[in-house]
Amino acid sequence: MRRTLLGLLTVSFLAAAACSSTTVIKQSADPGADGGPEDPNAEGGTTDIDAAPPPTPTTDPLMVDLGTVTTGTEVTFDVPVGALGFNIVAECDPADFDQNNPFGIQRITSPAGTVVHDDFMPDGGTKETSTAAFDTIAAASVPQSENVPTIVPPGKWKVLFGVQGKPTTKIKLTSHVRIQSSGDGAFHGGALDVTIHVPPGLKVDGAVVDPAKASTNAGIEERIAIFFQATKQLLGIERGKITFRPAKTSLADVDDNEIFDGFAVSVGETDGAQNLHILLSNSIRSQGKEIAIGISPGIPGAAGVFGRGVSGLIVVPGGQAENDALTIIHEFGHFIGLNHTTEFDGQSSDPLADTPKCPAGTISQQQLQNCPDRTNVMFAAGAIDGPVSLSPTQTRVYHGSPIFKSLSKTSASTMSARAPLVLHRTFRTSGRALSSIERELSSGFCGLSKPDAAGMVARHGRAAAIAQLRAASVDGDLAPFIRGRASLALDQLAGKP
Repeated sequence: MRRTLLGLLTVSFLAAAACSSTTVIKQSADPGADGGPEDPNAEGGTTDIDAAPPPTPTTDPLMVDLGTVTTGTEVTFDVPVGALGFNIVAECDPADFDQNNPFGIQRITSPAGTVVHDDFMPDGGTKETSTAAFDTIAAASVPQSENVPTIVPPGKWKVLFGVQGKPTTKIKLTSHVRIQSSGDGAFHGGALDVTIHVPPGLKVDGAVVDPAKASTNAGIEERIAIFFQATKQLLGIERGKITFRPAKTSLADVDDNEIFDGFAVSVGETDGAQNLHILLSNSIRSQGKEIAIGISPGIPGAAGVFGRGVSGLIVVPGGQAENDALTIIHEFGHFIGLNHTTEFDGQSSDPLADTPKCPAGTISQQQLQNCPDRTNVMFAAGAIDGPVSLSPTQTRVYHGSPIFKSLSKTSASTMSARAPLVLHRTFRTSGRALSSIERELSSGFCGLSKPDAAGMVARHGRAAAIAQLRAASVDGDLAPFIRGRASLALDQLAGKP
């Protein structure tokens, strides 16, 4: 039975693994379980476009096949010299999956014995992230915290998979590790290939996009160009190959029943490819109401696994190309393993010491414009001010993902100047400032949290909160997802004293 998207976002899942022989092989071209022919429900063909020729990578990601493992048993695998990071993926048989006690990556230990990931979260984390939430697949990445040396240590790493709430439960999983490498462990640049999925009926800048002509759509190209301007300046990752594919008509609006199909839109892609898949859709809805303008299937997703509910991003093009580019890089950050710098519950934040945190008092007063992390790409409301920024450790997390094509020292391109990219996120057509409750509603733009109706009442009083929510729910000047979240908050308050 499928649950609502908001219901899924409140559930954490975990898993465990057992000993097997360690095999390090170069990435193969064999399709994964969901590889194979093109989605028969897709409409039209595929269009590839290349901007400037991307740098040619001279290093290949490695795959360590852990085979069949059992929860509760620690597994050892080898990481070679020259690694930038790696992504661990585990999957169970659907018949063994318990949504109330899900599985995930419980612990990761370095060759020196340092635990870099424990209790299903990176060291220093406050929320479980390596859990199977949108599919029967769990993932974790290294680095995701600051206790991983600048050069990822080669040698024998260990991983323990577990079942949340049932540590003695034994289930069988299949698992593998994909390792990003530069040859010497230092980042020398890279290129990111992106596949854009376009359903019939998609609107960009108010006009319907023909999927067969999406590669020539000026609005989509503007968003891609700004996104890669940001990745180049912030990360040193260049624009690679851009591919356009038509998507099913039903994905023009993604509701609870389509969310898995939206994440799995990359069906037909060969597992192991280095490619970021993005579905463009007109809305992301739960219970019929718009709740977000972008969403990632995990923190992290499963790099190199395609056609599953952990395989790609969903982004809603809005009225401003800058907003959409910021949304893409924010969701990309989640997909490779980054949390929000500060969560707006005022109690939790990411595990990174070099990212600024917003004081609880500033959050409680909804003075987001005064948060010291407001320019950070991973700010919970998105970077709301410019110049946009990332911390050194956040940058390392991006660089460790095997999703992009890494360069070696001998093939490194000229690193782009780190000139600040000044962007400004707005959620009103008029550009007028948001009210306090509207700012709070805007913090859920990436769909990782429910509207906090009870908190709004506690902060503003029931009468004032309801009045502002009612006004926001019908204000056509506001972004549709803010109106939808206001409506959901009113639903939460209905009938309560």
